[in-house]
Amino acid sequence: MAKKHQSPVRGTTSDGLPVTIREVELGTLTQLAGWEDFDILADGILRKQALSLPSDCRSSFRRGLTSVWRIAPDRVLVRSDTAMNFEAVDEIVTLDLSHSRVCLRLNGRGAASLLSRMVALDLSEAGFPIGTFAQTAIHHVSVLIDRVGMEEFDLCIPTTFAVSLTGFIAEHLNQVA
Repeated sequence: MAKKHQSPVRGTTSDGLPVTIREVELGTLTQLAGWEDFDILADGILRKQALSLPSDCRSSFRRGLTSVWRIAPDRVLVRSDTAMNFEAVDEIVTLDLSHSRVCLRLNGRGAASLLSRMVALDLSEAGFPIGTFAQTAIHHVSVLIDRVGMEEFDLCIPTTFAVSLTGFIAEHLNQVA
């Protein structure tokens, strides 16, 4: 059983690189899903909020504190600091997922190195530049990893796994008091 770690967790990787793990405010997380003509309809809905539909399932669209991730050909997640009023369209379904996810922020020079020990992704600056995201799993838990800065990653994880997954990640660090 994972220990409950006091946030923020500070430590170093086995290479001696510093990392801080802390929970940050997720804001509002809204899913848009659809079927036929999803690209056209979703892009129209997003443009009314001054947003845009990403062209692939790896690149995000960002405007200020708002991120848009295309998580499937017919599905988008929108993370924003405030609730957005998406226009009702019969062919697009919206779902508020704000209470189902927690956001962990890993930052420091060792953040990419730490995550690379847990996921099979190239998290180097060249392979995973700022604005790139991926859906994967850490310790059998689905996560969305978003590179938000040179040495900073946000992990959207299910709320029910927040304590255990934070503990699992923290166990990979040499703790600093």
